Amino acid sequence: MGRLRGIVSLLVIVGGFFLAARALHLVVPLFYPQVLSGPFSVEELGDVAQYTGFSPLTPFYRPQELGQKPVNITAERRPHPRVTIFWHGERFLYLEERQDGQRPPTPADTRPFPTLEDGRRWAEGDTLYAIGKKGDLWISLRTDLGEEGLRRVAETLRPLPELL
Repeated sequence: MGRLRGIVSLLVIVGGFFLAARALHLVVPLFYPQVLSGPFSVEELGDVAQYTGFSPLTPFYRPQELGQKPVNITAERRPHPRVTIFWHGERFLYLEERQDGQRPPTPADTRPFPTLEDGRRWAEGDTLYAIGKKGDLWISLRTDLGEEGLRRVAETLRPLPELL
């Protein structure tokens, strides 16, 4: 009977410890949200900076075929701050920006894309891709707007506060 009491006591203590650890795991992010890594679904472009620590670059050139506003904005904190913005109407534009020192991977058959620093571009069917650097951000673009549309989007990337 004494051993049974000892086991029950041990189970109560261990159970209490696990409940306390779980409660701490759930409560800490409420008071200190920076511990969360994401991804986070963001409603407005202006809210991205509070999740990533940087204001996203946004193209001034956005043809009507993309729609009025982005259909999806996703922000991540780790492993490197990153934001993904996706417009989709009759045409689409996928824009990814991240703070990282490494170039995103590219296929072997890329061509130079002088619009972005260290820029490269390539095509897969009707979809055009471009990767390059603007300031301290690596920019990845994917669109079906055509060569001229891709170039104009890349040329008109500006910090969001400049466009407001």
